Amino acid sequence: MKRLIIIGVVLLLFAAGVSATDTRVMTMGDNNLIMLDDANIWLFPSRIFEYPNLAVGEFGNLYGYNTDDFAQFGIHWKFGTDNPIVLGTYFTKLPAAVPDDFLGAALVPFDFGLLDNRRLTLIYGNALGNFNLGTKFDFYHSSWEDNETLPAVDQSKEAFNYYDFNFGATSQSGDWDVSLDIAFGSWTDEDAAGQTETEPDGFMDFSVTGRWFMPSPDYTFVPHLGFVYGKRGIKDNVVNDGDPASLDLTDKYTLTGFDVGIGVNYTPSASVLAVLDFGFTYLKWKDELDVQIPAPPATSELTLTNTVLPYFKIGLDADVFKWMDIRMGATSYWNREKFEDKGLNNENSFNWAENETYLGFGFHWKRLHVDTYTDPELFLQGFDFISGNGDVDMNFRISAVYEMM
Repeated sequence: MKRLIIIGVVLLLFAAGVSATDTRVMTMGDNNLIMLDDANIWLFPSRIFEYPNLAVGEFGNLYGYNTDDFAQFGIHWKFGTDNPIVLGTYFTKLPAAVPDDFLGAALVPFDFGLLDNRRLTLIYGNALGNFNLGTKFDFYHSSWEDNETLPAVDQSKEAFNYYDFNFGATSQSGDWDVSLDIAFGSWTDEDAAGQTETEPDGFMDFSVTGRWFMPSPDYTFVPHLGFVYGKRGIKDNVVNDGDPASLDLTDKYTLTGFDVGIGVNYTPSASVLAVLDFGFTYLKWKDELDVQIPAPPATSELTLTNTVLPYFKIGLDADVFKWMDIRMGATSYWNREKFEDKGLNNENSFNWAENETYLGFGFHWKRLHVDTYTDPELFLQGFDFISGNGDVDMNFRISAVYEMM
């Protein structure tokens, strides 16, 4: 549970001037926020204006899902010449997104698993005055409905909808970015008689992120900050007495957090880039439960507070050959966490460091760029036909970009 809050929320909050991918910034220490890279479009959609005419494919692990599939494909379309616009269209092949409590636990007790619901991601960018503006829209929806009369009446219905809007602006000089993200969700959960079993009691996410590039001959400093707020609530009519005509309980989850840091891009030579990010993150999760049935009514409140003070992220991208780069990175989160059950007056505290390392390679063949997140066991044990191990992955993830020009 500890790491779920850090990873899931920091990606909501916060996730180089060459064509690259999510895999590149990940293997450089998960540093999308302080680098210039086409992966920036997922944090600041206005940056897509600088990356037209690209085809981008993501293979393997994506958004925390372990997959050996072609997980995502998108194309950046450019329209017009004098005042062009850029439109990115992305489609994602991953399991259905489900409403959760911010910690990864399912929020809604659906009777059946949700059908695949990742419809479309659109990213739009254009220049207006002294700014490049952008908008990203994610649309999730799936549903099923029974309309049966024989052998018995069945009017069951389940559905989930989620709409995510991200608005971004970038100065024409490219020295700052800001984005605002707001998302809304809802669901339907009805039994065979058409009566409501559960319904939303608030479902929204909000975040603001900004950064500023301060260049010098060898170093570029990048102060950044972000704020996130989320609310998820459920009214459950059947969890305790099974009668949808009465409200059994309400359960409300809120999440509040902010991130402040400063990064640096260091270019000791034209073929080497080193990055470092240093900062502080605070996140507070709260669960407020109000039980109406069975009587007498009862309430409880749980809170989980996580402070990362500080975190470090470092990464390196360096030429090996004209057609190949090496990438290495590491992250270190110095966590302090406190869990409180105010009803029982219980409190637990944790203090630990969480470190991760990354290895990757970049390959370039004319207009095709391939970035990898590589399994270190490949070098420690060798290929399967050498080691006989049979379970060594060559790469955890691969990204490919083709320049359509």
